Amino acid sequence: MSENNTDTLKNWLIVLPVTFILFLLIVFLAFVNVEGLSTEQRLDYGTKALTTTGTIFAGIAVFINAFYAAKRAEAMDKSALAANESAKAALKNAEAALKNANVAEDKQITERFAKAIEQLGSEKIEVRLGAIYTLERIAKDSKDDHWTIMEVLTAFVRENAPLKKEEKAEKRKLLINNSSDTQEAEDIEQKPKIRTDIQAALTVIGRRNCDNEQENQNLDLHNIDIKKANFEEANLERVYLYKANLQNARLFKANLQGANLVAANLQGADLIKTKLQGAFLIAANLQEVFLSSANLEGANFCDADMQGANISEAKLQRAYLYRADLQNAGLFKTNLQGAFLSEANLQGANFSDADLQKANLEEANLQGAFLSEANLQGAVLREANLQRADLTGTNLQGADLRGAENLEQQQIELAKGDRTTILPENLQRPDHWK
Repeated sequence: MSENNTDTLKNWLIVLPVTFILFLLIVFLAFVNVEGLSTEQRLDYGTKALTTTGTIFAGIAVFINAFYAAKRAEAMDKSALAANESAKAALKNAEAALKNANVAEDKQITERFAKAIEQLGSEKIEVRLGAIYTLERIAKDSKDDHWTIMEVLTAFVRENAPLKKEEKAEKRKLLINNSSDTQEAEDIEQKPKIRTDIQAALTVIGRRNCDNEQENQNLDLHNIDIKKANFEEANLERVYLYKANLQNARLFKANLQGANLVAANLQGADLIKTKLQGAFLIAANLQEVFLSSANLEGANFCDADMQGANISEAKLQRAYLYRADLQNAGLFKTNLQGAFLSEANLQGANFSDADLQKANLEEANLQGAFLSEANLQGAVLREANLQRADLTGTNLQGADLRGAENLEQQQIELAKGDRTTILPENLQRPDHWK
C-alpha cells in the first residue's frame, strides 16, 4: 500500500471516532430535550436512537475496513506479481548465463581435444604422455566425449603396438639363436616389450568410468602386441582382445568379464584373482598362466592351450573346456561343478580336492592325473582314459564310468563309491562300497 493510502487511512481512523462521538451526543441531547415526552420515553427513544446510530456507524466502519482490506490485498497481489516477474527475469538471465557458460565450456573442451589429438602425433614422448592424460581429464569432465576419447586411445594403441607379423617374429628368433654372445641374446629377449606412452594409454583405458558407456560399446584392442603390459585391477569388461599378445602381462585382479580373448596369447600372464566370467578364450594360449583364485564361471576355453597353468582354487563352474589342453595343470581345490571337459587333455593334471560334481569328462584323457580326494559325484567319465590316474579317496558316487579305458580294479578299490556308481563291465564293485 502506498504512503498516501496509509495517511488517508490514518485520517479516517481519527475522523470516524470523533464524528461518531459527536453524532451520538447530538442525537442524545435532541431526544432528551423533546417536549411532551416523559423522562422514561425520552431515555428509551434516546437509547434506541443511539443503538441505531451505533449500528449504522459500525456498518460504515466494517465497509471501510473491507474496502481497505481489499485495497491491501490488491496491493499485495501487485507486489507478488511484480516479484514473480522479477523472478522470471532473473531465471531467464540465469539460463542465458548458463547457456553462455556451457557454450564457452564446450568451446574450451573442443580446443583442448583438438590440441591433445595433435600432440598425440608428436615425436616427443613427454608431449604424447601429456596428450594422453589431457584426454583422460576431458573424458572425466565431459560424458558426451567419453566414448570418443576411449576410441581415440584404443586406436592409438592399435596403430603403435600392432601384432608383429610371423616374418618379423621369425627374424627375431633367428637373431636370438644366432647371437654369439649369450648376454646379447638375453638382452634381446628381455628387452621391454611395451612403450611408456602405450602403457599410459592402456592405464587410462583400464581405469575409465564405464558408467558413461552403453552396453553395446566394446573397446577394440584386437591384434595388438602388448607383452608385459600392466593391467593390475584394470576394468577391461567386454573388451575385444582377439589375437592380442599379452605374454607375461600383469592382470592381477583385473575385470575381464565377457571379454573376447579368442586366439589371444596369454602365456605366462598373471591372472590371479582375475574376473573372467563369461569370457571367450577359444584357442587362446594360456600356457603356464597364473589363474589361482580367479573367477572363470561360464568362460569358454574350447581348444585352449592351458598346459602347466596354475588354476588352483579357481571358480570354473559351468566352464566350457571342450578339447582344452590342461596337461600338468594345477587345479588343486578348484571348483569345476558342471564344467564341460569332454575330450580335454588332462594328462598329469592335479585335481586333488577339486570339486567336479556333475562335470562332463567324456572321452577325456586323464592319464596319470591326480584325483585324490576329488569330488566326482554324478560326473560323466564315459570312455575316459584313466590309465595310472590316482583315485585315492576320490568320490565316485553316482559317477558314470561306462567304457572307461585303462581303468584297473586296484584304482577302484582306493576310491569311494556306492551302488549308484556305474563301472565298466570288466570291473567289480568293491565290498566296502555301500
